[in-house]
Amino acid sequence: MNIKIIGTDHLMKAEEIIRIIEIEKPDIIGVELCETRLNMMVLNVQQETQKNESIIGKISQEIKKKAEEEKLTYGSDMITASKYALENKIPLSLLDKSVIDISYSMSKIPQNEQLGFMNELNEFQKKTLKEQTKNIDENKVLDELKTKYPMAYEILIVSRDLFITYRIQRLLIKFPDKKILCLLGKGHINSINKLLELDSEQKEKE
Repeated sequence: MNIKIIGTDHLMKAEEIIRIIEIEKPDIIGVELCETRLNMMVLNVQQETQKNESIIGKISQEIKKKAEEEKLTYGSDMITASKYALENKIPLSLLDKSVIDISYSMSKIPQNEQLGFMNELNEFQKKTLKEQTKNIDENKVLDELKTKYPMAYEILIVSRDLFITYRIQRLLIKFPDKKILCLLGKGHINSINKLLELDSEQKEKE
């Protein structure tokens, strides 16, 4: 399979993402976005002004706020890759589930998990993004999420890994001779590589 999957922390600088794309020279670029997020983050399409009070909405708003305070752009990896693809007329594939569907599913998780997430958010506010992402062990974070919040883990990780893998498989079937570059959050990489049965030479993390 002529595919390269790059793991990011969603805070990578634009020039680093561009460097990766220009080295790989892909025919197709896949990103961990859905149409809603592409419209909001990349195309600046006006969305409903009502504030998103879901768990996902609150977490996203807090991360964005903290990133702005630290002069960072959360999601810079996906934004840059998407803009590069659109500006250079490279086909762009949106690989992730709808954030609307994810938010709705998260609103149905047990009350104890919802309260736990709000407590996690309070703790999150005490440290900078750089402190929280430096030397992070993604496997440990995923294990803790799975243990403490099993239903949220199924929604945020398992179901999305399966969805993203399906989208990538469709690309591989439809474009067998094209070089595909996918940019995904590091937490999804191991599972998706296994689902795609990529060998060690084809796995790529940054």
